[in-house]
Amino acid sequence: MSCIIAAAALAAVVPRGLPDPARFRYWVDYQALSSLESAALAERALQALGGVRTGGPPKLDPISAQKQKIRDYGYMHMGAWDLLLSITAKAMLAAEVLRPGQLVSIVPGCLAISRKTSLVRSLLNAYGPEVAFSLVPVTFKLPEELDDWAEWVRQHPDQDPGLWMLKNNKQRGTGLRLVPTAEAFRACFETCTRPGLEGMRLYRWYLAQRYVTDPLLINGRKFGLRLWALVPGARPLRAYLHANGLALFSSELYRPEDAGKPSAGGVAAGHITNYAQNENGEVWDLPRLAAHVGLGKWRGLWRKSTFQYFGLDFLVDASLHPWLMEANATPSMKVAHEDPATQQVIHDAKWPVVRDMFTLLQVGPQRFNQEATGHEATIPEVEAELQLRGGFFPLMHLFPREEDTPGLSIPWTPADARLREWMASSSTYQTAIAGG
Repeated sequence: MSCIIAAAALAAVVPRGLPDPARFRYWVDYQALSSLESAALAERALQALGGVRTGGPPKLDPISAQKQKIRDYGYMHMGAWDLLLSITAKAMLAAEVLRPGQLVSIVPGCLAISRKTSLVRSLLNAYGPEVAFSLVPVTFKLPEELDDWAEWVRQHPDQDPGLWMLKNNKQRGTGLRLVPTAEAFRACFETCTRPGLEGMRLYRWYLAQRYVTDPLLINGRKFGLRLWALVPGARPLRAYLHANGLALFSSELYRPEDAGKPSAGGVAAGHITNYAQNENGEVWDLPRLAAHVGLGKWRGLWRKSTFQYFGLDFLVDASLHPWLMEANATPSMKVAHEDPATQQVIHDAKWPVVRDMFTLLQVGPQRFNQEATGHEATIPEVEAELQLRGGFFPLMHLFPREEDTPGLSIPWTPADARLREWMASSSTYQTAIAGG
């Protein structure tokens, strides 16, 4: 199965003269995070590695934040931290003025997959339509591809599920509407206003996506898979998938007859599995899910497709085919549930991911006190990543290659070519992909 969930970009490393060489400074943009708990595991890991938080200000409730008009983010205090944790927009502002030695939780260009509208286009550019639409359901951009959508429905009546999911770029399970095909072409012309653009009417929906009408159900409920991985740098591009993951169940039973019915959230409750909409729903770890499905079928499911991207959520259909539903550049690592046993399951899945991520990144005082090595990771540095990967498994051997699919838009660099050549002959890498 394919997934990339968490991401971090690496910068050059130079001395920065901390008074205490056994410590390093980190900043968390709590004001921009969805909740205070979102960074709790990250802080725990960073403090264990010698980190001292130098900012930012605590998160306020929306009303208080609006009244105080607090705008105090890490990118405004570039001299106050060595490592910055923030959301995509704020982290990108820091990345544009990043100082030597600093580390920020962003890979420039990640919007190419973390926005719903650009995710499908990126897959098409990298893989072509045949492979791309085996990873994500058939999708059309609105309104540009409205005619293509109508033509596809006309030419493929046997593949039209009768239901289409309309999407915009909102997160946390919002910005969705499930409509029958007969209504979809009218619904896609709905308009709305947006903050800062008052007085203008804009199209509400950006994408029309073929709805998966045969999800795999467990105890009558639909579920989605949340997996995590790390991209420690882009020169050369490296990606690691973690062994942990969660199956997040809908709080309501799945009823096919409810699919096209209007609802307050745009999608009937039993048809959505996003955790933000089902915070206290049932949660399984991957070993429990594998045991339920059967180990033979589980291994087949896991090997169907693999590729590198950030924050991905999957839906598994009745034939055990994984469909990529959404990419998220800042997935929540919050641990919360009304049932203590389930909360422990969530913690036990997420904590090793966060701990292993910062270990693989070699976050610690030594990293921020050593001599500059440049922006490009060397082969010995990649080898060190492999040795420190914990529960992560490398995915670089599964990246698409332009020579395999000529004409596709894959901007590989000489550094990527050198890494690929090394991987082919490296016993360290071969052991890692074998699970050693």
